[in-house]
Amino acid sequence: MKKAIIVGATSGIGNALAKILVENDYKVGITGRRKAKLESLKKSNPKNFSISTFDCTTENNSEKLEELTTQLGGLDLLVLSAGTGDLNENLEYEIEHATNQLNVIAFTEIVDWAFNYFEKQGKGHLVAISSIGGGKGSEVELFW
Repeated sequence: MKKAIIVGATSGIGNALAKILVENDYKVGITGRRKAKLESLKKSNPKNFSISTFDCTTENNSEKLEELTTQLGGLDLLVLSAGTGDLNENLEYEIEHATNQLNVIAFTEIVDWAFNYFEKQGKGHLVAISSIGGGKGSEVELFW
């Protein structure tokens, strides 16, 4: 049985992907800040879901991922589906800081950990989901 971890499985794409992977014979470690949402997902297939509740902007992601990988008995796929973005027309530092903590600092630690794990193992897949969709349809004009 293949093993996967989804960082950001409490809602959206991460949540849907977790369900799809379990339906396709994966054992899946699910992470997120909202424990009740993770527990609800686990109830749908308790044998094939493992939970690790943590906020990747404030906790040691490498340690948490290592623990979850041990629970799963290995890792074949890591999906990073946690990210945030707020429209910040006034360029308030606190909004930018929170976005950077998740989209830059946590992202870098998680991707580095996964790359090193898979390189040492000699195989594995890393998927990072990102979107600029939050800016579409808003009054803020995006420049490229």
